[in-house]
Amino acid sequence: MKQCPYCGSELADDAKFCGECGKSLPAEEPVTAPVEAPVETPVEVPVETPVEAPVEAAAEPAPVPVAVPEQPAAEMPVITQVPPKKQMLSTFQYVVLSLLYAIPVIGLIFLFIFGAGHPKNGSLKRFSAALLILRLVFWIVVLTLLIVAMIKNGRFLTDALGQLIPAVENLLKAIFA
Repeated sequence: MKQCPYCGSELADDAKFCGECGKSLPAEEPVTAPVEAPVETPVEVPVETPVEAPVEAAAEPAPVPVAVPEQPAAEMPVITQVPPKKQMLSTFQYVVLSLLYAIPVIGLIFLFIFGAGHPKNGSLKRFSAALLILRLVFWIVVLTLLIVAMIKNGRFLTDALGQLIPAVENLLKAIFA
């Protein structure tokens, strides 16, 4: 068994990464037994050596500092918090909310309250905001069509509304008859 040079935990001999701190282990150089050379007696040979200019040795690169953790990996804190479960609306709640929102003035008030300021239930907030945006788009389209109809026919607002009210009354009579 060998030890991690960073955190000191025990590792398998063939490990390339530490299982505790996750750092890669430095590559080990193969260890070889030193070979003894036969000892020869030195023979002095007079040789004239020419004088050469001194050669400066190349500077070795500075060693990279190794960051050692302050705490061993076994003592590091573990995150145990679990995110809260999302609150989802049931089908019955969607139906009741749709009926509540169908009430003309009160429904609009609840749409604004639940869509803009209900922090506890994200599902309720998203549903209310989506329905509020849907109604806003609907009324923008209706008013745009009304203005286009007024411009096309050359009538003023009173004439257009005078024709719109009997049409709505006839539609309601047809629906509830």
